[in-house]
Amino acid sequence: MELSIANAEKIVDFSIDRGWLHGQLRLAEIAGEGNMNRTLRIVTDADSIVLKQSVPFVAKYPDIPAPIDRDRVEAAFYQALEGMPIASKMPRFLGHAPEYHLLAFEDLGPASDCTDAYSGMAIDSDIPQLLSWLRDLHQLHIESPVFTNRDMRKLNHAHIFEIPFEDHGSPDVAQRAKELGNAYLSDGPTLLHGDYYPGSWLRTTQGIRIIDPEFAFTGAAEFDVGVFAAHLAFTGLDDAAIRKALGQYQSTKPFDLRLALGFAGVEVLRRLWGIAKLPLPDNQIDRESVWIEWAIALVLDG
Repeated sequence: MELSIANAEKIVDFSIDRGWLHGQLRLAEIAGEGNMNRTLRIVTDADSIVLKQSVPFVAKYPDIPAPIDRDRVEAAFYQALEGMPIASKMPRFLGHAPEYHLLAFEDLGPASDCTDAYSGMAIDSDIPQLLSWLRDLHQLHIESPVFTNRDMRKLNHAHIFEIPFEDHGSPDVAQRAKELGNAYLSDGPTLLHGDYYPGSWLRTTQGIRIIDPEFAFTGAAEFDVGVFAAHLAFTGLDDAAIRKALGQYQSTKPFDLRLALGFAGVEVLRRLWGIAKLPLPDNQIDRESVWIEWAIALVLDG
């Protein structure tokens, strides 16, 4: 069953059978511009839900293969956090139909992701709660083989630590990116979100909500923090402001700031040199050389 507007009636019947939804179909529409998956918002005369379906490729880039069972990791993430305070900052998870690689969530209503922060929308006031959520996630002790998430990590590894450096940067930078990539692939004790950037943060009428943990894995917390730091740079924060912001992370576990900033440098460079470009405004392009210089320094020092 393909998740599409054309299949809306069939999807409603299926969702009703699963107990996710009630009522008669009123509206079916794409739920946001996703990179990895198909999404659909279903509105009935009694309820509404958001559905998400994994496909064997990257939805935005169909020529790039991707593990189709990533829905299993995302479902496990929501199930692992069920009943915990940090789960309140995510959409309520309604269920999983693995036979269709389909996930169901509450509809958060009018919402938009935080990628508008690249264009000047203020995000400073959200930084404390975003770091607090991440810190609380990293304090959890959750063991499950599903969170090795090896196939998704291999995909991410190629597009973060390898492909961007094939035609850009010095051999020293590429070598250091390779070393950081090995650290990324190493298993660790900490559950990570795995893709903690503004596209995974939703502004809703209830406040910021965190979505899309399909890249979740157990590894080094510094990766999540590094990705977060990189995107603070893209929102306009300088080195001093980023380091000050990261002071709010306050982990009770050992934490290597240099490693986190090394990951930040790689994330900046892969967003500028790799396939997964950001929606940066035209007036930000002039800052590219500044970001690259900063990022290279972090990578070589990380």
